[in-house]
Amino acid sequence: MKEINIAFITERMIKGHGVDLVVDRLADGLARKGYHTKVYCNYFDETFTNRKSYGIEKLHYFKPAANPIIYEQRIRRLVPYLNSKQVDLFIIQSFPFYSLIPKLNAPVLAVDHGVVSVTDMPFKRKLKFKYMYHSQNISYFKKAEGLITVSKYLLGCLPLSLRKKASFIYNGANHYKMRDVSDPEVADFRESMGVSADDILLLYVGRLNLTNQPYKGLAELVSIYQDIYQKHANIKLLAVGFSSKNDEEYLKNQGILAIGNAPEEQMPLLYSSCDIYATASKWEGFDLPIAEAQGFGKPTISYNIGAHPEISRNEHTGYIVDDYQEFKEKLEILLINPDLREKMGREAKAYAKEFTWENSVKNYDHQIKKMLSLKDTDIQPKPHINRYRTSKSKDVSVVIVNYNSSYLVLKECLQSLAKQTHKEIEIIIFDNNSSNKEILRDIKVEFPHINIIYSDRNLGLGEGLNRAIDQAASKLILISNFDVVYNIDAVEQMVLLINNLESSYIGVAPKIKFYFQRDFIENVGISIDENFYSGNYGRGQLDLSQYNKQEDIFGTSFVSCMIRKKAFLKNRVGPIDPSFFLFYEDVDFCYRANLHGYRFKSCPQAILYHRYGCSFRDEATAFQRIYYYQKLNIMKTAFKNAEEYNMKRILKNELGIQKQNLRDANLKHIARRIASDFRKSSRHLKRQRHFIQFSRQLFDSDIIK
Repeated sequence: MKEINIAFITERMIKGHGVDLVVDRLADGLARKGYHTKVYCNYFDETFTNRKSYGIEKLHYFKPAANPIIYEQRIRRLVPYLNSKQVDLFIIQSFPFYSLIPKLNAPVLAVDHGVVSVTDMPFKRKLKFKYMYHSQNISYFKKAEGLITVSKYLLGCLPLSLRKKASFIYNGANHYKMRDVSDPEVADFRESMGVSADDILLLYVGRLNLTNQPYKGLAELVSIYQDIYQKHANIKLLAVGFSSKNDEEYLKNQGILAIGNAPEEQMPLLYSSCDIYATASKWEGFDLPIAEAQGFGKPTISYNIGAHPEISRNEHTGYIVDDYQEFKEKLEILLINPDLREKMGREAKAYAKEFTWENSVKNYDHQIKKMLSLKDTDIQPKPHINRYRTSKSKDVSVVIVNYNSSYLVLKECLQSLAKQTHKEIEIIIFDNNSSNKEILRDIKVEFPHINIIYSDRNLGLGEGLNRAIDQAASKLILISNFDVVYNIDAVEQMVLLINNLESSYIGVAPKIKFYFQRDFIENVGISIDENFYSGNYGRGQLDLSQYNKQEDIFGTSFVSCMIRKKAFLKNRVGPIDPSFFLFYEDVDFCYRANLHGYRFKSCPQAILYHRYGCSFRDEATAFQRIYYYQKLNIMKTAFKNAEEYNMKRILKNELGIQKQNLRDANLKHIARRIASDFRKSSRHLKRQRHFIQFSRQLFDSDIIK
C-alpha cells in the first residue's frame, strides 16, 4: 500500500459558496478512498472545521489587489511553503492559485469552475474577470498535468488545444442528509414564514446581493415574481443564501421572504417546503441548487444558459426558457397545474440520481490514479472513516497543572469547582512529578471523578497544559491554577459569554481578585507594551466596578481563563509553546492568537480569588527563578512573534540589560544563564518564527495599542 498525499488549494472554505462545498465533498470522498487529503485556503469558518476525514490549514493571507497580476505575484510567495510539504498531487480550484501551477514541484490537477459573465459589471471588474479567463486558458492550464471542468458546457468553452487533455466530471448534489422531512415539519415551517397551505412557494438559493453578482439574476427573478404576483396573489418567493443583514432587509422591503446564511442542516426542510425552484441566473458553470432541488423532487425553471440543459431536462424536470416573457409564461403554467408539478417533480428526483458524489469521487479517483500511475491495489479504501469529529460529552474541561500543591489549597479549589451552577464539568489534573504524591492520592479519594495524569518528570507549565488539554473531552477549556477559588457562578458566566461571541473570539478572561485582599483586583485580562513587557488590566486597583463592562482585551492570564479547544489546533493558534517552562506562556499564546486575527474579551461577571505568589512563597530563590524565566521568555516571545524591526530592538534592549547585570555580583550568574539559554534556543525559535511570520494576519502596531 502507498500513502498518497493530496493537497487541495482554494480561496476559502466558508458557508454559502458552491466551490467550497465541492472541495469539502471531494476531500472527504477521496479520504474514504484511502488518500490523505488536506485543504489549504486563505480563510475558513466553522462550517468545515469539524471534519475528521481531512485536514484544513489556513495559508498566509495576502491582501487581494485590485490589479489581478499583482495579486498573483503576492500569491506566488506561497510556493516555497507549499513545496516544503510532502504532497504527491495538488488539486487547484480557483484564481489566483492557478498562477502557482508552473512553480509547484508536484503534479497539478486544475479544476475549472468557469469564469462568470461580466455583463452589467463595472469596467474594472470586467477587466479582472477577462484577465482571469485569458490567463488560465492561455497560460496556466497548459502547464497543469491534468484538467477537469465541472460540465460539458465548460469543456466546450476551453480552447481546442486544452480540450484534448481535459475531461468533465459533474459535481454531486446529494450532500444534504436526505432525511424524510415530515408533513407537520413542512407545515410548521411554512406557517412560521407566513406561507399558507394554499400558497405556492418559489425557492431561490444563492447569493442574496443584487448588485455584486448581477449575473445571478436575483433582481430579475424579483421582478418576475412581482409581475406574477399581480395576477396570482397566492405566490410567495423565498430567497436563501449567503448574505448580509442589509441584503435580507432589502429583499424583505421588496416583499420577498429571505433567510440569510441558513445552516446546512436546515436545507432539507427548505427544499422540502417549496413547490417550485426558480433561478434567473444568466451564467452558471454547473448550478448546484438546481440539482439539489431536483433531488428533493421539485420542478425547476431556469434560463437556457451555461450548464442548465445538462443539469435539468426541459419539459421533463421543469422548464428551460429563453427570455423574460417565456419565464413568466412557463412559471404560470406550473403555478396553476399541481398535477404537472407533481409529475415533473418525480422525473426531477429520478434525474437527480445522475449527480451523486459517489460518481464524482469515483471519477476523480480514476483521474488521480491515471496521473500518478497508481494501481487499484496501491490505495486501501477507508469507507468507514467518520466524516465529522465526534461530539464530546462535557461542556467544559478544567485543566490544572499541579506541582507540590498543599492539600488544603488544592481541595479548596476543587470544592469551588464542584459547587458551580454549571454542572457539565470534567476536571483534569496534570501532575508535574510532585514530591508529595500522597496529597493527590488523598484528593482522588475525596474527588473520585477527577482525572489525574502523572508525569515521571517536571515538564513545566506550558507542556503540562498541552498534555492535559490533549485529554480534554470538551469544546471549552478552563485553564486554572490550583491556588484559586471560584465564585459559584464563575464557570457559567464564562460559558454564557463565550458561547454568544462570534468565532473570532477564542477566549474570555474572568475577574481575578486577590485571595487575601478580596476588594482588590489582580487582573481582568493581560496587556503588552511595545517592549513586550506584560501588564494586567486593573492590577492593584480597588474594585469599584470600573472593570464591570465586557471589553476587548489583548489576552488572558493562564491563572484562569476559558479558551475554545479548537484554538490549540495546529491550523489555528497552535499548542502552548512547550519550551516556556514558567511565565509568559500565556503572553506568547495570546500574541500568536492576535497575529492570526483572533480576539479575547473580558468577562468581569465571572469572579475568582487567587493566592498570589503561593507557589513561590517558601522558596529562598524565588526572585532569581521569576527573573530568569520572565527575562528569557520576553526575548523568546519577541524573537518568534515581533516584526523584524521590533524584534531586533527588543533583543538589543534585553541583552543590553543582561550585559549590565554582569557587573552586579548578585545577578551576574543569572545574567550569563539567560543570555546562554536564549542563544541555545535560537535554532528552535527561528523555525517557529518562519512559520508564525508567514501566517501573520496583523501588524504589531495593530496588536500593541
